[in-house]
Formats: sequence, structure tokens, C-alpha cells
Amino acid sequence: EDAWVFMHENIRKDRNTRHPGCPWLLRSPSTQSFNLLEVSGDWSIWTGIINTATFQVTCNECELDSEADCNYHGTCISEDNESSGKCACDSSGDDGYPLYSGEHCEFARPCIQLIGDSGVVWNLIPIKENENEYSSWKAYGRGVYLYRGSGEIQGIATDFEEDDLVLMYTGSRWFGSYYRGGRQLGLDYWLHYSRELHAFWDQVYETNTYFVSNPTSHPDPIAVDFFQIGRRGERYGPLGELIPLSNPPGSGFFTCPGL
Repeated sequence: EDAWVFMHENIRKDRNTRHPGCPWLLRSPSTQSFNLLEVSGDWSIWTGIINTATFQVTCNECELDSEADCNYHGTCISEDNESSGKCACDSSGDDGYPLYSGEHCEFARPCIQLIGDSGVVWNLIPIKENENEYSSWKAYGRGVYLYRGSGEIQGIATDFEEDDLVLMYTGSRWFGSYYRGGRQLGLDYWLHYSRELHAFWDQVYETNTYFVSNPTSHPDPIAVDFFQIGRRGERYGPLGELIPLSNPPGSGFFTCPGL
């Protein structure tokens, strides 16, 4: 079709199995380019009907010793003597966390600790890199937060000797998701899980999620309204019944101590 397309082997747009067309879900404008980064213009997306969508993609590598590729907030380094590498964002030197985050250090440092309107505390999950230097678990380039309290929170009867309640970004929204037996899983499992996370294919919203944010592109969930998920079914739409946790609406739900 002279276009770049995204497809999935288990999703089809028609019932013609003998002579199916290209089963694309997302299709670029017509192009002869072999480089996806060079494609410009509106894309077509299949959502039951064909709609127009804006699609952006960037390279997740940087040129060695380039400050510009890291938005002047870090340095591009490589461990394998390659011509390209990954951005190492500048560190604060105080608590060891980087001052910026994102593949190209494009986001300001996220909040290390969140306090909800009900007073509950969530902490960014640290990963020790070197002495006095830390990064954090990430999903979609944002840090993952862990609730370490006890008892009931937002209608969830918790058992944190066995389970985990995490707050993680899933591409457009923050999910508050509960994982039974999560405390018993090792670090390697959770690092792999967060790297490969896909909210739709993993059915995270349907099976694990109890509260959800408004759409956002912020590096952390500050200044974003949240909703508790109530009843589910056709009458409530794909997200279910959304019960506002932010009071009044537009006031956000979490605060960051010190801001």
C-alpha cells in the first residue's frame, strides 16, 4: 500500500478469510521512505471505522557525548562502544535521583513521594544503580509508585504481606492497580513486567485496576484528577462508572511534599 502499517495477527477488520486485505490498525500516509522517522502527515486508524489520527515517533537512542539529544539535561553514553547510546540524566546529588526523566531527559524530575487527598502516601519505587545513585521502576517512561499502607484504601481490602498496590502510567492515564501475590514476586519479574506492560493486551484495566486518572502526559500524577471505578457494563462505557475522587473537579488528587 506504499505505507507503513501497524497490525496484529489476531485482529481483523473484515470476515473475508480467503482473500483478506491488509489487516492494518494504524496506517501512515502514502510514502516511499524506508525510515519511519521521516514519515509526516496524518495517519489513519481503525476503531471500528476509519478515523484520522496524529502519530508521532522518535528514536530512543542518542549520539554519543551529545547534550542536545538529551535536551541539555544529561549526557549520551554507551557501554558497548557503539556510535549511539542512551541518555544519562543529570543527578541532583542530594538524594541520588536524577533531576530529569524520560528517554531523552525531556521530563522534569517526578515527585518522589505522593500524598493523596485522604492522606495516604505513595513512594516512587527506587532501583539502586551505584552508591548514592538511584533510578526508579518505569512504565511508559514514568516512574511507578507503591502504596505501603494497610487496611482499606479506595474500597480495596488490602493485604500487603502478600499483595501490591501500584500507581503506574499506561500511555495516557495513570492506573491504580492491585496485584494479589505481588509481594512474593521478585525484582526481575517486576522490571520485566513494567518494561513490557501493555494495558490492553495484559487486561490490566479489567482485572487489576480500581482507580484511574484523566488523560495526561505529565511525568507524574500531580495536578491530575482521579476517579474510582464503580460498576462496569455497557451503560457505563469502556471505562466503567467513574466516581470522582477529586473534590472539587479540576483540583487534582495528589500533592507533592515540598512543592
